[in-house]
Amino acid sequence: MANLLLRHIYKIYPGVGKVKKNAKGEAKKRSGDFVAVKDFNMEIADGEFIVFVGPSGCGKSTTLRMIAGLEEISGGELYIDDQLVNDVDAKDRDIAMVFQSYALYPHLTAYDNIAFGLKMRKVAVPKLDKEGNQIVAIDEKKIGELKNKLKRLYKENESLAKEIESLKADGAEGDSIYYTEKKALLVKRINDAEEELKYYKNTPVPMVTYVHMSKQEIDEKVQWAAGVLGIEELLDSKPAEMSGGQRQRIALGRAMVRGPKVFLLDEPLSNLDAKLRTAMRAEIVKLHNQLKTTFIYVTHDQIEAMTMGTRIVVMKLGVIQQIDTPTNLFDYPENKFVAGFIGTPQMNFFEVDIKREGDKLGATFEDGQSISLELSKLRTIQDKYLDGATHRVYLGIRGENVKLDDAGIKATLTIKEVLGNTTQLFVRLRENDQDFIVSVPERNDLKPGDKVGVSFGEAFVHLFDKETELSIMSREYGNK
Repeated sequence: MANLLLRHIYKIYPGVGKVKKNAKGEAKKRSGDFVAVKDFNMEIADGEFIVFVGPSGCGKSTTLRMIAGLEEISGGELYIDDQLVNDVDAKDRDIAMVFQSYALYPHLTAYDNIAFGLKMRKVAVPKLDKEGNQIVAIDEKKIGELKNKLKRLYKENESLAKEIESLKADGAEGDSIYYTEKKALLVKRINDAEEELKYYKNTPVPMVTYVHMSKQEIDEKVQWAAGVLGIEELLDSKPAEMSGGQRQRIALGRAMVRGPKVFLLDEPLSNLDAKLRTAMRAEIVKLHNQLKTTFIYVTHDQIEAMTMGTRIVVMKLGVIQQIDTPTNLFDYPENKFVAGFIGTPQMNFFEVDIKREGDKLGATFEDGQSISLELSKLRTIQDKYLDGATHRVYLGIRGENVKLDDAGIKATLTIKEVLGNTTQLFVRLRENDQDFIVSVPERNDLKPGDKVGVSFGEAFVHLFDKETELSIMSREYGNK
């Protein structure tokens, strides 16, 4: 197992070409500096099941690939087991990754697919002298590796310095955070490598040699993984003879046998049908409980996130929106985006004007209808919104907390969806308004076009600032 620390992580894809000036001589931004991940900060404990969730393009897979070493980190520091790994190759990070496409070799059996990484991998064993004692000496191989690493870093630093000078000449110094973050990290990497080289030049260390694992060791690991995943009967089959779920198990087995510190899973269930996805979700959770290893799972499906993760990271446009447990994300979203993304069906939102009226909070909708909510039943609202003046906010409430009530505000039914044990009513306040959802447990005889009254469960009301879209409510109940 391993703990991870991501400190001020950036991923920036720099634009192409030089900065140009317009007709007035003003420096123009060069095209394309794209910030895929911005100031990502998180600490992951041993054995956690962390889920990165968000819409397509939010940076979750990019973050996963930076952890894996498949993408270079533009700025910030990544630690695995308290070791800085920005310069550590992917193969040396002791991480296993399961891809969306499974990436199985079609010409190999399931057994050989699982064993392939073990056959290629070499393990360190002590280098012994004739008397059987481990040799202690200056590690010339390590010194050579560090010298090559420093040459690469010096060259990278020289190239970056020229790029920065070019920006200064064009009057665009500091135009992109890419350069300041990159420069600071590069200097630290050079200093660390120089210190490490100095140590190995002057300090004898225990010597090791690297050998392939024996066939017996490989077979034991493959059989163990097959037993855990229940795929013993598939070991002689090739991928073309398997279902999607079976292929997924083979991909998981290939990662398991390595005994990695961290499992990375990049939307591994997206190619499966709905029923099989549900079954495989449970299998992955069981696997995590059995292995007790750190899992980091990427998905755009918030149902997967809610059912699998011990903590969830919600992302939008490369920025963390909230990190919390599934229930806290559902009950206490910190902003309107999280509130709308987590939960099925999506939370209903209304623009309303709120005003304190004694021990009540009045909320007036855009069509002129209003409701009165008891402050004592609402979560605590920031004082500045309870000063007696009118404030424009977003009111959010989930469909299951909206009730049919003849005494409530009036709306028109547009669509009715019967889902067996529940019925979803799509209603709107005005003709051109967006529908909102009322989820009721009972069936009814309502038809599109019917007028209905609805009321809101006060304990489940969410309020968000109109400008910042941040929640203006605490997690406690009761208002003074």
